[in-house]
Amino acid sequence: MSATRWNANWVGRFAPIVSWLPGYHLSWLGRDAVAGIAVAAVAIPTAMGYSSVAMVPVQVGLYALPAALVLYAVFGSSRQVAIGPTSTVALMSGAVVAGLPGHEDPGRAIALSSGVALVAGLWLALFGILRLGWVTDFISRPVIVGFSFGLGLVVIAGELPHMLGVPSPSGHFAQRVWTTLGELGQTSPLTVALAVGGLALLFLGDARRPTIPWALLLMGIGVVLARTWNPADHGIEMIGSVPRGLPTFEVPALGLSDIEPLLLGGLAVAVAAVGEGLSAARIFANKGNYRVNSDSEFLGTGVANIGAGLTGGMGVCGSLSRTGTAATSGARTQVSSLITALAVVLFLLTMTGLLNGVPRVFLSCIVVFSVFFLLDIATLRYYRRVRRNDFTSALAGLGGVLILGPLYGLLLAVGLSLLGLTFRASRVHIDPLGKIPGEKAGWAALQGHPERMPTPGVLVLRLDAPLFWANCATSHARILELIDDHPDTKALVLDLEATGQMDATTVAELTQILEQLRAAGIELFIARLHYPARVVLQRAGFTDDLGRGHIWHSISQTVRAAKRHIRGEPLPEGPDAAELDGLADPG
Repeated sequence: MSATRWNANWVGRFAPIVSWLPGYHLSWLGRDAVAGIAVAAVAIPTAMGYSSVAMVPVQVGLYALPAALVLYAVFGSSRQVAIGPTSTVALMSGAVVAGLPGHEDPGRAIALSSGVALVAGLWLALFGILRLGWVTDFISRPVIVGFSFGLGLVVIAGELPHMLGVPSPSGHFAQRVWTTLGELGQTSPLTVALAVGGLALLFLGDARRPTIPWALLLMGIGVVLARTWNPADHGIEMIGSVPRGLPTFEVPALGLSDIEPLLLGGLAVAVAAVGEGLSAARIFANKGNYRVNSDSEFLGTGVANIGAGLTGGMGVCGSLSRTGTAATSGARTQVSSLITALAVVLFLLTMTGLLNGVPRVFLSCIVVFSVFFLLDIATLRYYRRVRRNDFTSALAGLGGVLILGPLYGLLLAVGLSLLGLTFRASRVHIDPLGKIPGEKAGWAALQGHPERMPTPGVLVLRLDAPLFWANCATSHARILELIDDHPDTKALVLDLEATGQMDATTVAELTQILEQLRAAGIELFIARLHYPARVVLQRAGFTDDLGRGHIWHSISQTVRAAKRHIRGEPLPEGPDAAELDGLADPG
């Protein structure tokens, strides 16, 4: 391989555009352009709406788009992900901003929001460089579904006052809902009428013609009303003026006292961003029959957030709804995102003045419409039907957001996922096995199957999960209980096929089992143990203590060796004698 090609491949690992752009076909440009414009038609109004969720002026969401779209196109691995402000990231970012002093000042709020994006981007870029994309596989899907459901409710509760024409309350979810309900007598009929009309247009229109940018059409109606009716004269809340022009490139003006809370808040936003964005990337990669790289998604989303933070924008991530728009519009590559960025730049340079006087309620309608898909009742019902623990986990994630708020709710969601993983890993089910009649080497659980034949004097036990430090003690106790239930046992065969690795704690526990069994006159044999685990046992001296001929590749071979031991016959050497010569490092 030439040095030039090697350099291109190396750069392509961090910037996938280097790999795919040279092979771009001009025939794809038309579809990418249509998709880019379609995404811009959705992204512009929703970015403005999510700005209010993030507690910053409406232009902050727009400012986040150009740099984020371009940088993700360079560093991201998905062909179709449309990146930008989303409900999850906006709410998380808003929670961080609201917890810091001085956020009531718009300039201070913008600096804080940009700081959150910048810090979140640095965290994500670091995770991508360190190749920590595998960490996302340990977050439980039911917990995330419940967490997202709770976020959707919190967002809708925050927009409800703007749709009723009453003051926006502060506090946690229950307080805001209760206060809003107490203000129902002060609602503005005109605001409610506009809200009902806007929601009807968005939901009914999307149901009948999903390819039409209904959010943009609603904003167009707002522009017409602003020019012909002047809603402000009727007491209706306005969006306010949106400055024309592009944002400046600068580091947010923050103080030393902001660093610690932004580091923690930025980390929470980073986790939320990669959770939502990676889900969107994987879903549409599966539909499009291509692959995404988790590490590249960390890096791409991180660099996009850094760009958004340095241009006065808010946090961003891959949007499921806008990515769906890109895919259904025919996007082939990230060229569509470059075209979306160009459309947003043109809007900022020429059309922001049209938004002056547009009713604020229309942005709330767009936000509610955009987050409504998070209220995934069908999936909650599925979890309830299929597995109670998954349903309980989802409800815990939902309740955590409503009770503790987005930041601590996210920590609870992640903690529940890790706790559930640890709990399940620590509980190993151990089955006594018997020979399946009519099958040469078939062994299966005896429980409920009287036709399966146990081997006299040989107890065969199968562990259905990997044996490791968190479960070896409880497994040890269960193994001894099963031996007590089979007092005629003279040889124990442990089927450890599920155990791919071995650790020092587990080796110590196995050594105790071996000593206790031999003290009781029972010999230990191991079946189907993977090579890396056998290497650890060899290095620990356990294999020498166990003796040759005690570890075999199949249950049948191991049982035959156990029978020979019971009969007092010498054991064959076993397959591991040659395999463990010149040991490889198991890691």
